[in-house]
Amino acid sequence: MRRRALLSGLLLAAAWALLPGVAAAYEEVSILTSDGTLHDLRAGTALELGVVDASILPNSYLIDWTSKAQNGAVTTAILPDTISFYSKHGLDLAYDDATSTLLLLWTEDIGAYSQIRIGVLHNGAWTNSMLVPSSGISQAVNPKMIVTHNTVTYLDQTGATVTKTSSVLSVAWWEWAQYAQARYATLFLDESDDPTALTIYDVPSLVGTNGATSTANLTDGSYLFPGLQPDGLTGSVILAYADLHDQRERVLRFDFPTNWGRETPTDVNWKRRHIPIVGVMMDGPAARQTPQVANTLDGVHTTIGRGYQPTLSWTDADGSAVRYTQLSGADWAPVRSIPVSVQMTADQAQALVVSMAQRN
Repeated sequence: MRRRALLSGLLLAAAWALLPGVAAAYEEVSILTSDGTLHDLRAGTALELGVVDASILPNSYLIDWTSKAQNGAVTTAILPDTISFYSKHGLDLAYDDATSTLLLLWTEDIGAYSQIRIGVLHNGAWTNSMLVPSSGISQAVNPKMIVTHNTVTYLDQTGATVTKTSSVLSVAWWEWAQYAQARYATLFLDESDDPTALTIYDVPSLVGTNGATSTANLTDGSYLFPGLQPDGLTGSVILAYADLHDQRERVLRFDFPTNWGRETPTDVNWKRRHIPIVGVMMDGPAARQTPQVANTLDGVHTTIGRGYQPTLSWTDADGSAVRYTQLSGADWAPVRSIPVSVQMTADQAQALVVSMAQRN
C-alpha cells in the first residue's frame, strides 16, 4: 500500500523533467510492509520539514524517515549523506519481502545537472548509492524502479543443490549525457544490499544501436518517460523506450538466468548469472503525436500492455482532458481523449486509460 502527497503546486511537476533545480517544496511518500510497519519519507528543506538541529541550516535540503511498528515503536532518522543545498524530488518507495529490504529512489538536482540516488534500508541501517551515473555532467530524469523475483538453482561449493529466490531490483531512467538515451540498472538484493554495486546498461546498446542521436521532429514528451513494469508473475521485466539513434519506439523484455551452474569463480553459468537476456518484443516508429512536456500537467505516462503494446498518456496543462495514443502494429493510433469534469476527475480518467492499456 502506498500513499503519495505532493504538498506544493502540481504545475511544477512537468518542470522537473526539464529544469534542474526546480522541484516541489515538500514531497512525501509512504509504504506499508508485510509486517505491518509504516514507513514515511519526506524530502524538503529543514525549515519545510520542521527539522530543528543546530548543525543543519534551515535552507539545507534533506530526506527524513519515520517508521511506525505494530507495537507502537517509532524510529526517526535523517538519511545519511542527504543534507546538502541540492534539491531532492521524485521520491519512490519499494519493499522486498524476501530480503526485508526497503528501497528509496529519488532525483537530486546539482547545479545545471541532475542525478539519481538510491537508498537502501536493511537490518535497521540506511546506505545510499553514489550518484548514478557517478561521473560526467548529465541530466538523469524520470526514474522508475521495480523488484522482481526468480527461482534459481545452483550447486554450492560442496556440490549440494541449492534452490532459492533471487530478488532483482531494476531501475530505468532517461539521461542526457554524451548521448540522449534510456538507461537500465540492476542489483541482486539477495546477494548485495549495497546500492553502489548497481550494474548499469545503455539500453540502445543492448539491441545493437549506438552512435549519434537526434530529436528532430519529435516532442520531448515522446522520449523523456521510459516505462518499466514486471511482466506478470514470470520474474521478467519489460521496458518501453524511445531510441533516438534511429527514432524507434521499442519494448524490451529482460529475463535472468535461473540455472546458475556451480558456485565457483571459474564456472561460466555462475559468472553469467546476473547478465540479463534481452529480447525485442515490439518495434515501431517513435511517437510523434505526444505534446511538449510543458503542455502537460505532470508529464507523460508510459504503460505496457499484455501484448507488449506501449500506450502514452498525459493530462493537458489546463487539466481539461486526459489524452492517449497507443502503438498498434506499424504505427501509432490517433490521439484519443477523455474530458475531465466533476464526474470524471483526471485521476479517474488516467486510471481508465492505464486499465485499458494493460489489457492490450
